[in-house]
Amino acid sequence: MEKDLGAQSVIVPDNTGQPATITADETSLDIYLPSPEKRAESIVGENGQVQFNNRDDSLTNILPKTDGSLQIATTILSADAPTTYEYALDLLPGSTLRTLESGTVEILDADGKFLAGVGAPWTKDASGKEIATHYEIVGSSLVQVVDHTKASNVLYPVVADPWFGIDLYYQPGVQFVSQGYKINVYPTSWGTTYRYIDTWWAHRDEIVSKLGSQGWRWNNSIQEQLYCHIAGWPASAPEYNLESWRPTINWAESLTRYQCNPYDGKWS
Repeated sequence: MEKDLGAQSVIVPDNTGQPATITADETSLDIYLPSPEKRAESIVGENGQVQFNNRDDSLTNILPKTDGSLQIATTILSADAPTTYEYALDLLPGSTLRTLESGTVEILDADGKFLAGVGAPWTKDASGKEIATHYEIVGSSLVQVVDHTKASNVLYPVVADPWFGIDLYYQPGVQFVSQGYKINVYPTSWGTTYRYIDTWWAHRDEIVSKLGSQGWRWNNSIQEQLYCHIAGWPASAPEYNLESWRPTINWAESLTRYQCNPYDGKWS
C-alpha cells in the first residue's frame, strides 16, 4: 500500500520567539516553545537535532518526524531548572484543549472535530527512572509539570518529551475482492503512539473523512475491526485490513479469540 499523507510539513523556528508549525492538509498548528521571551537561537545539537538553550538549565530539542508529527524534548540539566514548561498554541476561535483519562490531550475545533493531539507525557532521568509528570491546560496553553525536584536520587539530565501530531493515518484505500471489499489503512508513527482507548473515536473519524465518497462503506463490523487492530498493535502492524464480510464481533472478544479476523483467527 502506498503511504500518502497528502500535504504535510513541519516548520522549525529560528528562535524561541517564533512558533514551530505542523501542517496536514487544511489543518495547521503553531506551537510556541518554552521561554519565548528569551528568544533563544537555534543551534544543531550533538545528535543532529535543532536545539535551543533556554539559559535556565534546560534545553529544548525539536525532533520533526517523517509523518508530519513533532516531538519536543526538554532536557533538564539540574535541580535548578524549572519544573513547568509551557507550550502556547495558536488555535482557531472556539477551539479547545482537553486532557483525557489516559493523560493524552486532544485539540478540538469549535464543532468538536479532532484537529490534533498530544501524546501522554513521560519523563525519565539519565538512569531510566520515571519522574512524575502531567499536563495542565491554561487557556490555549499546554503546560507540562515535571516533578524532578520532588523525586529522590535523580540522576540528571532528565528528559521530558511531548509529542504533537495531526495525521493518525496515511490515505486509506478500498480494495474489491470476491468476498466484498477491504478498507486498508496504515497508521502513522504518531497514530501508533496516540492510541489509548479514549482516542479511538478520532481514529475512526479521520479514516471515514479521508475515505471521502467511499465513507458510506464504513459499518459496525469494520469499526470493531479497527478498534481491535488498534488494541492489538504491534501484533497487528503494519497495515490494518478491515473487511466488509466479517461478522460484527466486539473488538475485545475478536482480539482474544480471532486476532481481529472472525472467524479465521489470524492477522491480515
